[in-house]
Parts: sequence; structure tokens; C-alpha cells
Amino acid sequence: MRLWVFAILLFSMNGFSIDTSDPLIAKEPRLGLLSGYFSRKVRFFQTPAENPQGKCVVLVHGWGVRGSSMRKMADALAKEGYDVFRYDYPSSKWPIAEQTALFLASYRKLVEQLPQNEKIFFLTHSMGGLLLRGAMAEMTEAECKRIEAIVMLGPPNHGSKLAYLGKIPGIKQINQSLGDMAPTEDNYALKLPRPQWIPPIAILAGKYDGKVSVESTHLPEEIPYEHQIVFCTHPGLRNPKNTLSFILEFYARDFKESHCSP
Repeated sequence: MRLWVFAILLFSMNGFSIDTSDPLIAKEPRLGLLSGYFSRKVRFFQTPAENPQGKCVVLVHGWGVRGSSMRKMADALAKEGYDVFRYDYPSSKWPIAEQTALFLASYRKLVEQLPQNEKIFFLTHSMGGLLLRGAMAEMTEAECKRIEAIVMLGPPNHGSKLAYLGKIPGIKQINQSLGDMAPTEDNYALKLPRPQWIPPIAILAGKYDGKVSVESTHLPEEIPYEHQIVFCTHPGLRNPKNTLSFILEFYARDFKESHCSP
């Protein structure tokens, strides 16, 4: 029954066009899960820091959910002094390459609105990590250096077997991004070039993920990063109880003497 409902959601969502006419930074709607999932809008939801410290975190959610999926994490980070911007987008509407282009354009507009000395961090979940990697491949060296540190939660850097569903005729037509994450030769992430500059990166993989294997979360060998396993599921990675302490510790490190540049 759940599969049929989800299929209907994806089909209906595919009929919408993207609406980017609204403000880039918007107030999160409180109209329920379905209305949020069907939204045509691409925007950032802001959670202001309780005690601003000149630093912000950009959150990028994964496939099959919306920005509301990272609300708990946003609230937790805001309590720690971070201004939080959750990128909210319809994850199934376009192939990942097109999603990446839209994200990069939106992110660049966001940066224009931030103070020049604002420290920028990233936290991604699942497919959100691929959007960030794709965006960084197109960023200038200066844009990459603006990023202080990155934490990726369960990124399918080598694909996910679940994504084979996105290759099935019919599903592929109503879900443009899922098949791009299948562990095949045309996998989106496997074709990404190295960024001009690599900020410090940490990856947290779920021991009981069920959607992305621990092995698939690893980045290519030429990219330096830290990797840890967390004893939780794929959705559990975005639960502050499971990962917040590591995220805060990683963001707080002094990387001046040991950055991860090429």
C-alpha cells in the first residue's frame, strides 16, 4: 500500500513546474507533509542562531524528502550559534545534473546576501551530498575556499542498489533523479571531477543504513576526508541525537595548519 501511495506522489509531483519567483529565503510553510512534498518551490528555510557568532550552516536534504526532514538538525545547530539555511527542493523532478545546476545558482545568490566575513559550513544528507559535490566541481577556487568544512551524512558516492528502481521504465519517467544514483557506469557521482580546492570533509555512514552501504559512502581516493561509522539507520543520520556531537566537534577544529587542499 505504501509503495502505491509513494508512486502516486511521484507521478503527481512530476506534473508541477518549478517556481523560483518567490524570495530565495522563505518562511517554512506549516501546511502539512503532503503540501510540502508537492511544493514547486526551490528556496532556503532559515533558522536564525539563538546567539549569532558569524557562522552559518547550509543543509541539503536527500532524495524523496523535503527541507522539513532536517528541521530538528537545524534547530539543534541554531542553539549552538549557527545561522542555518535549509535548501528545500523537489528531489525527483530533474536529473541530478540539473538539480546541481539549480542548487549552485541558488547557493551563489544566498552567499551574496551573507556578510563577507560569514563562515560557511555544509551539512548534507544522502543525495544532498552529490548536489554539493557537483556544485563544488563547478565552483571557482575562491568559492571553494569560502567553505570552512563539510559533513556528509550517508552520501551514495558509489551509488545505491535501491536506485536500480529508477532505471525501470515508467518509474524513470516520473522520477528523474533516482536512476542517477544506481551503481552503474553512468552513475552521476562517479563522473565528477575534483574541485579546484577541497575543504575539510567528514563522512558519517550508518551501520544499519539499509539504503546506502558503508562502502558506498567513501569518496574517491584522491580526495582527502575523514570517515566514521554511526550505529543508526539512514534517516537516523539526520537525527541530532546520533550525529550532532561529531558535527559540532568537526566544525570547531582548527584546520589552518592541516587543510585538505589539493
